[in-house]
Order: sequence, then structure tokens, then C-alpha cells
Amino acid sequence: MKVIIYGTGKMAEFICYSFTNDSAYEVVAFCVDDDYVPPIGTTLLGIPILGLDEIVKSFPPENHKMHIAIGRNSARESIFRKVSELGYDFANYIASKANIWPDLIVGKNVFIDQCCDIHPFVTIGDNCMLIGARIGHHCTIENNVLLSGNILAGNVTVKNNSFLGINSSVKEDVTIGSYNIIGANIFINKPTEDDAIISNAATAQRVGNSKRFVMFNKS
Repeated sequence: MKVIIYGTGKMAEFICYSFTNDSAYEVVAFCVDDDYVPPIGTTLLGIPILGLDEIVKSFPPENHKMHIAIGRNSARESIFRKVSELGYDFANYIASKANIWPDLIVGKNVFIDQCCDIHPFVTIGDNCMLIGARIGHHCTIENNVLLSGNILAGNVTVKNNSFLGINSSVKEDVTIGSYNIIGANIFINKPTEDDAIISNAATAQRVGNSKRFVMFNKS
């Protein structure tokens, strides 16, 4: 099975390494937007970097899958839609060292690293990245979510396009709204509104408007 990694940053290197050393996939190319194509012959980890137009010609969707290795939720969502329209299916990566149960439900273009610990009765939507996340039973993670070093208690819902920072945690039965930014070391003990920013654990929780941040641009 052959996969193309969309992106060339440090996250893309990490994800390529993961696929190469812990999956049945062979990474055959890195992909970038055509406006950012490097000089001919440029490689990353010994693998060619090509623009999207060239990828479609050389690695067609009939026998190649794509994995979008970009941390920013809005960019990952936009590329997911564009690549889907071109006919590509998506490869998931779930680390063999991750602690998961056989009833785990995952969508497309999902990345789950080796430090994740996921209880039974969990659903993860499309285009999500979970890095060092501990997910309690009966949790639902919607689409285009990035979890980085978090703890979710049981029956938590994280709605579309939200980001939870390192060492943040969420109390049981709480819903995190869509397009949220939850900062590092924050404990969430009640539902949050859509577009909320909660960024300071030292003072009372502040809720702002996440739309002004590029990572959540909905246009």
C-alpha cells in the first residue's frame, strides 16, 4: 500500500517516520501546494517533494492514498476537501504501541500516536490528530480536531475544529464547543461555547472569539 504525505514540516517528518516504521504503508512522495514547489530533485528523508498537479499525474488516486500531515486545523480541513475532490482516499495511522480497544471507531485521515490511551466506546471523526492524548470511555471527537497531550474524562464531546493544548483536561460529561482554543494546563469543568478561547489557568477562565485566529479561519 502506497501513501503520499501532504506537508513537509516537522509534523510531516514525524508522520512519515511513523508510517515507514510502524505500518504496512510505503511513503512514496511528499506533496505541497503548487505555489510552494521546491526545485526539481528536492527530497525530504530521501523521498521526493512534488506539487499537487504532479502528484495527481505521477501518483493517481486509483492506487495511492493520501495523509495530510499539517497541524493547523483550518489548513488540514481545506486540504482534506481539495484532495477528496480529486478522488483520493485517506490513510489512517494508529500506532501499534497506542493503547486502544477493538471497538474504536475512526474516520478518515486520522493520526493516533504511540502515547495515546483510548478507552472503549470512543468515536473519532475525520481528519483528526491525537498526540499523547488520554481519552475516557464514551467520548466523541468530531472532525478536524487536534488533541495534544490532553486528558478527557468519560463521556466528553469535542466538537469540530477545536484544539486542546498540552496538559489540558476536561471533566466528565462536558462538551467542548466547535472552533475552541483550549490553552495548556487548563481544566475545563463545564461546557464551552463555540469559538471560545480559554487560555489562562492562573485566573478565571476567559472566553473570547477564536475567529480572529488564522488557525480557525472559516473562509
